[in-house]
Amino acid sequence: MKRSLGLLVALGLTALAVGYYVLERGTRTVRSEQAVAAHADEVFRSPTSVVAGNPQGDVSVVAFFDYNCPYCRKDVPALRKLMSGDPNLRLVLKELPVLGPDSEAAARLALAAERQGEYLPLYRRLIASRGRVTEARALDVAGEMGLDTDRLRHDMDDPAITATLLANTRLADALGVIGVPFYLVGDQVVAEGDGDFYAALTARVADIRENGCRAAC
Repeated sequence: MKRSLGLLVALGLTALAVGYYVLERGTRTVRSEQAVAAHADEVFRSPTSVVAGNPQGDVSVVAFFDYNCPYCRKDVPALRKLMSGDPNLRLVLKELPVLGPDSEAAARLALAAERQGEYLPLYRRLIASRGRVTEARALDVAGEMGLDTDRLRHDMDDPAITATLLANTRLADALGVIGVPFYLVGDQVVAEGDGDFYAALTARVADIRENGCRAAC
């Protein structure tokens, strides 16, 4: 509990804003394309972010998410279809656990799983879950996958993992993120929940390929 309270206090107003807006599904915006450009290395090339798809791809899709966010889960099929159909995309995953201690514990365990080379498999299992993802449930899933759960429990409290989560939160705040899920294709925001999400993603990918980023990415 101390671990979770410490991080949630550090998240401050951003955590509160995201917690409320995820229920309202308000329009997700960034303050400006210049904000993305000013933080381009953190957004697209942070060494602490896991990249799925093609790490050398020509277009980056960035996802800020929480394992207990129902809309994040709903978007998984569209993201999976997008990535499987385009070998030149890179998907940058940003853990943003704003929906309470359970979410933080799940994020910590997923990041700890990277040290066993199993972040992506665990991410896929947790984001596809039904019901609330708790620390116990995430550990059960990890155990079913054959991960060393004792090591996960130890590694999840590593200060480096806390630093990663705080960095993601500060980045979200700098970008003006007000809700999860939050997506970028290049430096363009893609709003979840408005029409065909897969079509919106593919349209942004095509635009970035044809015209490039408006500021920097």
